[in-house]
Amino acid sequence: MTVADILERELQPTIKEWLRRVNLVPELTDIPLSDADRTGHLSMLYFDVITRLRLAKDAQFPVSAAAARHGQTRNEQGYSPAMLVEESRLFEVATFETLHLHRSELDEKHVLLDVIVIADEVDAQLTETVRSLIEARAAEVASVATHC
Repeated sequence: MTVADILERELQPTIKEWLRRVNLVPELTDIPLSDADRTGHLSMLYFDVITRLRLAKDAQFPVSAAAARHGQTRNEQGYSPAMLVEESRLFEVATFETLHLHRSELDEKHVLLDVIVIADEVDAQLTETVRSLIEARAAEVASVATHC
């Protein structure tokens, strides 16, 4: 079984684990959100990771539109860039924990390369999310300045 297959099959338990871990971080839970609002972005981010894992290793993958939307949403919810970094770290931890739990099902020859792809994709998503949050904040500041 491939890493992509495991992540696809275990999507909901992985999201639940991510949420469990997020709920242990006061900095993140200080912003009151429903579980659905807190996790709503994860399915699309995992879809991007799974898609990237299934691409040929030399294929180009577009910047995640889901990550950009997530940055805009988190800006509206009052998140800081540091909070996005923490969410991303927990995304990786929950993902790698899922793979660890199902390691006996995985083809050992490909796991490490797939972990590298996951880390690269999650970092690219984080970059896009933070860029989007910062751009949304700059637009808000410019809008306020224009109306003053």
